[in-house]
Amino acid sequence: HLSPSINPLSCEEWDESFGKVYSSLIEAGLPMIMVGHITLPSYEKKFNPKIKKYMPATLSKEIVTDLLKEKLGFNGLVVTDATHMVALTCAMKREEMIPSLIASGCDMILFYNDYEEDMSFIRKGYEKGIITEERLNDAVRRILGVKCLLGFDKTQRGEVIKDTDLSLVGCQRHQDVAKAVSQKGITLIKEEKGVLPISPSKFKKILIVPQHDENPFSFMMPKGMPSIYDYILQKLNKEGFQSEIFTSLMDKAKEMPPKEAMYAVMNVYNFKTPVSELKKKYDLIIHFCDFDSHNTVERISWKMSKGTPDVPWYVDEIPTIMVSLRCPFHLFDAPQIKTYINAYDKNKSTIDSLIDKLLGKEPFEGVSPVDAFCGMKDIL
Repeated sequence: HLSPSINPLSCEEWDESFGKVYSSLIEAGLPMIMVGHITLPSYEKKFNPKIKKYMPATLSKEIVTDLLKEKLGFNGLVVTDATHMVALTCAMKREEMIPSLIASGCDMILFYNDYEEDMSFIRKGYEKGIITEERLNDAVRRILGVKCLLGFDKTQRGEVIKDTDLSLVGCQRHQDVAKAVSQKGITLIKEEKGVLPISPSKFKKILIVPQHDENPFSFMMPKGMPSIYDYILQKLNKEGFQSEIFTSLMDKAKEMPPKEAMYAVMNVYNFKTPVSELKKKYDLIIHFCDFDSHNTVERISWKMSKGTPDVPWYVDEIPTIMVSLRCPFHLFDAPQIKTYINAYDKNKSTIDSLIDKLLGKEPFEGVSPVDAFCGMKDIL
């Protein structure tokens, strides 16, 4: 969305990972693929040894045509990702970029910037020969083919998807798959002796500390909706724990009148928590990290109120667990954490499995696909 992105894998590494996924989907009859604006230099160089500038996949004939359509044998419809994204728009002038998407092998363009202007770029690209007659006809044929596959040629618009089809969403079979994925995926990266499994007899009072950034679309969401932390709270309390969710001073300040908030923030370093008070109130503290990719990084953004429970300075005072609900690299920002878990998502099936694993009801089966220690394994 905000910057170019490069996949650094070799051709062999790509074949053994992403390639297997695409191949299995293609073999299963996948009718449409959206190509991301991600550069894959290894395969561009393989198909074009004289290449001088690597392009995002959507603009790369080597990736869309040579790799996807020919080497992998994909015979369906290729649609681009959104044309507003910087990873695409930074590659060339829009007047050249729009027709070049079709020329590279993409069959359909997602989102115009200005309809009349972008259509004029398509027409000019066709007139200049950037888009050949053969490529244009192939793209149209693939679009019509998918429309026929979906029944658009025999069914009125709006009647293609029946209510009976939608009944499959959330069916028991899908829930079982989601549960199995969660059980096998959640990864225990490091563990402090004696912390796991947790139980009410060992850690009766738990403090849940949310670590998250603000969703830029939150203004559109209904107010007062239960959060995933509310769900975690209910799950833990149902098991006999006495849990509460921490609200930082910085978050409280957002709800204060401006003058009151100003004084609260100015005096932030006076609002410390004595160790004795913290140990008296809580037996265990669990941090849940949920930083989304709304920016160019997914780093933990610590609150200003250092010295209070929202920053884990107390790992030698109170048993502390950190769970990442998205990015698997948060140990880089919290290497002092002694028990760290990568859950990879916050779906309810994952949270259910996570709680069961924390309680010792099921084992941790996940194997980390990345270096979660970020090269710091021997430091702390």
